[in-house]
Amino acid sequence: MLVFLVTGATGAGKSTVVRGLRDRGHRAISLDADPRLCAWTDAAGRRAVRPAAPDAAWLAAHRWSWDPARLDEIVAAEVAGDAGPAAWLCGYAANAAELADRFDTVFLLDIDLETMRHRLRDRVGNDFGRAGATAEAADTYYREFTHAWRGRGAVTIDASRDAGAVIAQLLTASGVPPRSLRR
Repeated sequence: MLVFLVTGATGAGKSTVVRGLRDRGHRAISLDADPRLCAWTDAAGRRAVRPAAPDAAWLAAHRWSWDPARLDEIVAAEVAGDAGPAAWLCGYAANAAELADRFDTVFLLDIDLETMRHRLRDRVGNDFGRAGATAEAADTYYREFTHAWRGRGAVTIDASRDAGAVIAQLLTASGVPPRSLRR
């Protein structure tokens, strides 16, 4: 089984991709939804609780990170399972590049800065990037994150398009059949 990482800046469409892949019968997991995997951490790697309205100083001293041991558990479970030709793990973390060797391919959902800002203003559920210091941080993370993944050779997917086109482009780029018979 192939294990893919689908990543992108906040607002790039990772959660939408998870839903769309699942609707098409593919194994897709939102890494951001796993509380044992994801957490805000300080410079020493200790978990921290994000304030309701973090200021720039707090955001500069903390990052959204994945726990490597938990990620290894998730990947091992997917490889051991019989869920089809591929597992699509979708999420963002500041330390994702350090953990990229766990994946067969990394796909970068690529959007421009204005599209990201528009999506963040309109989204429901996750308030990160909508206003204040988190909006400024989202802009900074966007620039750093997308530049870094492009430099690492991630397969770039035009995520400014509608969800169906994005998923079709992912499936084509991955070589996984467009419709899996498994659910």
